[in-house]
Amino acid sequence: MNVHNRCWVRACFSVLVSVFAVGAHAAIPQTLRVGSLILTYCNSDYDGYCGAIERPIDPTGRFPGNLNIGFEYYPHTAGGKKSLGTILPQEGGPGYSTTGSRDFYLGLFAPLRDRRDVLIIDKRGTGLSDAVDCARLQSLDPDLLGSVGACAKQLGGSAYYYGTAFAVGDLAAVLDALGIDRVDFYGDSYGTFVGQMFAGLEPERIRSIILDSAYPVRVPDPWFATDWATAWASIDVTCGRSPSCRTLGGRASDRVTALIQTIRQTPITGTAPDGDGHPQSTTLDPGALLYTIDSAGYGPTIYRDLDAAVRAWATGGDAAPLLRLVAESETGGLDDPVDFSYGLYTAVICSDYPLLYDVTAGRSARQRQYQSALAAARQNRPDLFAPFTLDEGLASQVYITPLDTCLPWPKPPAGIVQGVPLSPAVQFPAVPTLVLSGDIDSVTSAVDAAETAAQFPDAVHIVLPNLTHVVADTDEIGCAAGIVVNFVANLNPGDTSCRALIRPIRTVPSFVRKASALAPLTAMSGNRASTAELRIGAAALETVGDAVARWYVNYSGTDRGLRGGSFSYVGTSNGYQFTLVADQWTDDVAVDGTVRWNTNSSVISADVTLAASDGSNGHLHVRWTNSAINAVAAVDGTINGHALHATRIAP
Repeated sequence: MNVHNRCWVRACFSVLVSVFAVGAHAAIPQTLRVGSLILTYCNSDYDGYCGAIERPIDPTGRFPGNLNIGFEYYPHTAGGKKSLGTILPQEGGPGYSTTGSRDFYLGLFAPLRDRRDVLIIDKRGTGLSDAVDCARLQSLDPDLLGSVGACAKQLGGSAYYYGTAFAVGDLAAVLDALGIDRVDFYGDSYGTFVGQMFAGLEPERIRSIILDSAYPVRVPDPWFATDWATAWASIDVTCGRSPSCRTLGGRASDRVTALIQTIRQTPITGTAPDGDGHPQSTTLDPGALLYTIDSAGYGPTIYRDLDAAVRAWATGGDAAPLLRLVAESETGGLDDPVDFSYGLYTAVICSDYPLLYDVTAGRSARQRQYQSALAAARQNRPDLFAPFTLDEGLASQVYITPLDTCLPWPKPPAGIVQGVPLSPAVQFPAVPTLVLSGDIDSVTSAVDAAETAAQFPDAVHIVLPNLTHVVADTDEIGCAAGIVVNFVANLNPGDTSCRALIRPIRTVPSFVRKASALAPLTAMSGNRASTAELRIGAAALETVGDAVARWYVNYSGTDRGLRGGSFSYVGTSNGYQFTLVADQWTDDVAVDGTVRWNTNSSVISADVTLAASDGSNGHLHVRWTNSAINAVAAVDGTINGHALHATRIAP
C-alpha cells in the first residue's frame, strides 16, 4: 500500500506564487472548453478546472451500469503561449485518490507549469470517480475475510471491473474527450503499475513515462521477497551511514536478532502512543516487530529510532521507545473512501495481483490450495522472512502478497484472467522511460524497480541513496524532483550528481530515561554551563528532534511526548511550526516552546524553555540545517542563569 504523499512546502509554495502572479493580471474564466468538454473552475489555489465523463462499468456491455470518472485540469500559466504538452500523474495505493495528492503533483511539476498542462484523473472507484465504499472494510473491521466477503457481495458482478486495465481505459477516454493526444506520465507506487498498463495498452498516448518506486506488472515472485530483504538489510545500511550508530561497533541487525530471541519467549507489553498520539495497549512479539521493520520503507522514522530503541530495552529494560514504534506502525486511519478506498484496494489486488490459489475454483478448493502453497513455502523457502520464521511472517499479517485476503472474492467473469492484468504478448513501447527508486525502500525495492525497467526498451533506472518510498516526495533537497522535471523537459535525466548530497538518516544515539545518562553537548567558546547542564541541554535538543521525527508518522497534527507532555504542528507558508507543551523525551526534563521547520531552506530552529526535575530551568535557541550531511545543531541560551554555547550532531 502506498504512503500518504506529503508535499514538501518548498515545491507547493512555489507553484502557489506562480499561480497567484498570473491571477493578478487577468480575471479567471469560470468555464473552459477543452476538447469536447466544458470544464468548471473549481480550485482557486491553483486555478484548476473540474470535469467528469460517464463510462460503462463493463466496456463490453455484458454487465450493466455506468460510473463517473472525475478529473481536475490545470492549464499552463503562460497566457497566449501554446502548451508544450500535458503531464498525467497517477497516485498509488491502490485506493488513494490522485486528486488528493494535487499539492504534491502541482508542486513537483511547478517549474514546467508555465508551458505544460497538468491533468489529474481519479481512477475508477477512487476520489471523484465514484469511490467504492465497503463499510466494513472502511471501518477496519478485524474480521478481514468477513469484510472482504461483504464487499464482494456489495460489488456483485462489478467486482472485477475495477481492475487496472479498466482504469487505463478510463484514462484514455478522458484524454479523448479533452482532445489530448499524448502525455508525459508520472506514477508513484501503484501508480507505476498503472503506468506500465497504460504503456502496454495505450502505447501511442505516451511521450515519456516516469515510474517512481516501481514494481513490475509481470511479477516474477508472488511473495515479493526482495522487499523484506531490503527492509532487513537496510537496518545495517542506515546504521553504517550514521556516525552515532556506526561508532558503536557490531551489527545493528545482530542486536535486533537478539531481541527476536527474547520476545519469542516473553513478549513485551505496555501502553504507547500511536501515530496520532492516542495511548494504545501494545504488545511486541515477533510478528509485531516484523511488521514494524517492514513498515520502515514508508519514511525515515523507524530506521532512525530502531537500533537505539533495541539497545534501550537490552541494556536497561526501557520498553517505551520500542513500544511506541510498534504502536505507530500499527496505526490504522479511518479514512473517508474518497481519500482512500479499502474496497477499491481489495478489488484491484484480487483482480490483478498474483495469488497462491485459483479463484476460478470454489472456496474449499481455494483453501486447500492456499494451505498447500504455505506448506511448500515452509519446506522450500523457509528463509523468506529471515531471521524470522515463515510462520512468524504469516502471523505478522504484513502485506507481502495478498495471502488469504482474496479467498472470499468471487470467480472472475469470462474473458478476465485473474493475476494476468496484461497479456504476455503485449510489448512495452520504446519511449523515454525513467525509473526511480530509493535504496532503502522496502515497499517497492530497487530490485523490483530494476525488473520494471528491464521491461522497457528505452529505460534508465536511477537509484537514490538514503531514500525510502516515492523518492520525488521524500527527498528534501529536491534532487529527485529535479531529475523528474529535467526528464519531462528534455527526455533525459540530466546531471544526477546531486544524489551524493542526499543525507543519510541520522539515527538516535541512545534513548535514556534521565538526562544524566546522556553525553553532554560539546561546549563552545563562551560557554559557562556545567557538564550536568550540558546534559540537560542535550535532552532538550533530543526532545525537539523527536517531535520533528514524528511528523512522518502523524497525520492528526497532535501527538504525545515519548514520556509525557504533548506537541502539535500546523502548516505555514514555508513549512511547519511545532508547539511543544511539557514534552518529555526523558523522564526528568520537560520542554515547552516553538519549533519551526522551513522546508524551503531545510533549516529547523527552535526557541524553547525547559524545566528539569532537579530544579534546573533554562531557555535555549536551537538551529540546524536538516538536509546537511552529518548536520550539526547549534544550541545557545542559558540554564540556571549560566550561558550555554554548544553543539551536537543534529537529532
